Amino acid sequence: MKLLLQLLANGLVNGAIFSLIAISFGLVYRTTRIFHIALGGIYTASSYFLFVFFKTMNLPLWVSLLLALFFASLLGWGIEKGGYRPFFWKEAGGGVVLIASLGIFIFLENSIALIFGNETKIISSGLEPSFNLGPVILTRIQIIQFLVGLLLSILLGIMVKKVKIVKALWAMGDEPNLVRVVGLPFYFLRSLVFLISSFYAAVASMLTSIDVGMDPHVGMSALLTGAVAVMVGGVERFSGWIAGAFVLAILQSLAVWKISARWTDLVTFSLLIIVLLTRPQGILGMRKRLEEL
Repeated sequence: MKLLLQLLANGLVNGAIFSLIAISFGLVYRTTRIFHIALGGIYTASSYFLFVFFKTMNLPLWVSLLLALFFASLLGWGIEKGGYRPFFWKEAGGGVVLIASLGIFIFLENSIALIFGNETKIISSGLEPSFNLGPVILTRIQIIQFLVGLLLSILLGIMVKKVKIVKALWAMGDEPNLVRVVGLPFYFLRSLVFLISSFYAAVASMLTSIDVGMDPHVGMSALLTGAVAVMVGGVERFSGWIAGAFVLAILQSLAVWKISARWTDLVTFSLLIIVLLTRPQGILGMRKRLEEL
């Protein structure tokens, strides 16, 4: 029982991180309908920005974190501006944009591997202090991961309901043409989507890299985790993204308990298939009428 409680606690921590990745993917997918594969490259690059500033340039950690967040957000904005927007202007199909996004991801991943090598890099080499919470033991970075992930998820949820510019982002996902008709800055909103998305991906990436390190190939796994969480929870519901992230994280922890950590990907995609077959709108998604499809 103690092992089960420990794994469930680890699952809640992972769920908070998965929530950040799900928000990062879900924002872009819902508002622009772009399957943002390049997000995996942004996720990877974020940790290496932190590595350069903190380990190579020996800047203070808080300065390195802020600079890494800035450059990761800038990278996301640049991908939208130079990679996706020209296809939008040409009214290219979704398949073309998907291939372009995959190409950007491959370019980023291989560039990072070429510059830094394929071996794992470590941000923090010391032992993390741990805390006993009853039968559960959590390290300091795990507690930070949970609190930051939870707070940032709640913050964006409040902003979606209360802040006018963020509500406009949500509206853009429903009626993109109406946004321009009513005079809202459409391209500014698109840029803002990618800035926020990249910020959330960078936070998740850096918190994870401080805990377990990183290598150039972590991006695709993170991307798929976020995409599955969004699809499982429901694309149209912000709360669904969070629910999907925590369900996925806890199921992965239970898989480690009962089977092996090597089978977590099987659990992930089995969950996705089951949900798509039985409830394609997602766990918290709203079923649409036929005329809305």
